[in-house]
Parts: sequence; C-alpha cells; structure tokens
Amino acid sequence: MAENTVVKEQLTEEMIEAGAELTAKLDEMGLPIAAAMWFFMPEINEWRLLFASAEVSSVGPRSVYKKIQEARQALGPKVEASPFSAIGLLDANDPLVQLLRIALRTEGGVSRIRFSKNVINGHFIEDALIYRIA
Repeated sequence: MAENTVVKEQLTEEMIEAGAELTAKLDEMGLPIAAAMWFFMPEINEWRLLFASAEVSSVGPRSVYKKIQEARQALGPKVEASPFSAIGLLDANDPLVQLLRIALRTEGGVSRIRFSKNVINGHFIEDALIYRIA
C-alpha cells in the first residue's frame, strides 16, 4: 500500500528577517499596520506574508500594495526572501485578524511569535509567525 506524504514548505530565517524588516519599514513610512504575519496556507502548501491595514478599505488595496512595493525597493536586497508575489493584504477587520486577536495581542514594534497547530473558536491555525496583532 502506497502512502502519500506532504512535505510542508519551510519558513526560513531569511524570510522571517525579511518580513520583520518590511514591517518596520512600513511603520517608518506611516502605513498603519494592524496585523503583520507569515501565515501558512496548507491548501497550497505555501507561506504568505500578510499585512492588515485599515487603508485597504479606506484607500484601496492598489494604494497599499504601492506603498509595500516602495518599502521593498527602499530596503533592497534585505527583503529578497519575501517576494512581492508572496505578499497578501487584509482589511484590519478581516475575520482572520479578528480570530487571532482573540488568542493574542502584541505591543508596539515588531514581535516574532510562532503560533503553530492551535485552535481558536473551532478554527485550526496550521502555522504562523506573527509580527503584530493590534
């Protein structure tokens, strides 16, 4: 009998540092970030660098993506481990953000909290590295 094994893509130290640098740069640029995290998407077996901001709904995602791209360009090679294609946006009141707020909140700045194999209100979180949940 054959057995299928799915190998989970790894979150590397370079990815973690790139996400932290980008989050700090967005703070410096004045973009209000309610949540920032690497979030594992098991359905596609990939990590996504997610940012939640009230500006997603107030000025639109295109404007927020533009600011993220400007921050990436300013940081240069420091953020190569977080390609633009891996970045996603959420509204500050997205259900995922609200769910994570139930379990934890971070202080100002950029934290590095690993949140793996947890259930919040019946929702399973496979894996995440959280920089901020405010």
